[in-house]
Amino acid sequence: MMIPIWENEVPYFDTSLRQFPASISPYLLDGENNACCLVIPGGGYAKKAWDHEGVQIAEWLNSIGMSAFVLDYRIEPYDGKAYLADGQQALRYIRKNAEKFGLDRNRIGVCGFSAGGHLAASCATLYKDETERPDFALLCYAVLTLGEGTHKGTSENFLGKEKHDPAAQAKWSPINNVKADCPPTFLWTTDTDVTVPPVPNTYAMFEACKKAGVDVEMISFDHGPHGLGIPKDDPEIASWAKVCEKWLKKRNFI
Repeated sequence: MMIPIWENEVPYFDTSLRQFPASISPYLLDGENNACCLVIPGGGYAKKAWDHEGVQIAEWLNSIGMSAFVLDYRIEPYDGKAYLADGQQALRYIRKNAEKFGLDRNRIGVCGFSAGGHLAASCATLYKDETERPDFALLCYAVLTLGEGTHKGTSENFLGKEKHDPAAQAKWSPINNVKADCPPTFLWTTDTDVTVPPVPNTYAMFEACKKAGVDVEMISFDHGPHGLGIPKDDPEIASWAKVCEKWLKKRNFI
C-alpha cells in the first residue's frame, strides 16, 4: 500500500522526468498513541535500497513497539529541493494524520541510511516549524557533509547545477546546520566504510551535536563495509539495533 503525501500541487514536479510524486508505505501497529518513525532508504539519490534499508527497518521498528512508514521519495534527475520537500512533507502529513494512524504526534521521528541519512539529517536540522520537525533522528552511515571527503554521487545529485559550488556544499551539509533545538540524535557507522567515510561524516555530526548541546549518541564499529542495514551475518554490527532500542526506550520514544 502506497499513500500519496502531496494532497495538492507537488513542488518542483516535472512530468517529463517520469517519476511519481512521493508516497509512504505504512507499517502500523494496532492501538493508539504509538510512536512512529519515517524510514528513508539510501541509494545516493540515484536509486533506493528499498528492502534492507526500508522494509526490513520498518519491520524491526514494529518489533520493538514502533509504527513506521517507508518514504518513496524523488531521486535524480530531480535535485535536493525536491528531495527535501518530500521528506518535510512526509513528516507534516504523518503528524497531521497522527490520530487516524493511531500515532502520538509528539513521538514521530526519522531514520535514514547513507543518502537517506542525509535527507533524514536535513529534515532534523532544516525544519521550518514544529509540524515538520522530527522528534528524534536515527542516522545510519549517513552522508552528513556534501564537501570534500564525502560520497560524490550523493553530493552531486543533491546539489544539481550547484555541485561544484563550495558555498552550496557547505549550505546543504547537515554538520553545518545543527542548532540547540535539533532533536535527539543517534548515529552509527563503521571505521572501514570507504563509500561514506566516518570522517568527515558521522564523527563530524557527533561533534556538531555536542557543540550545540544536542542529545547525541554514536557507535562506530571497527570493521564492516558500507550499506549493511541490520546484517544477519554479522551479529556485532547488527547489535546497533539493540543499542538503538535501548536509546529510544531511555528517551520514552518506545
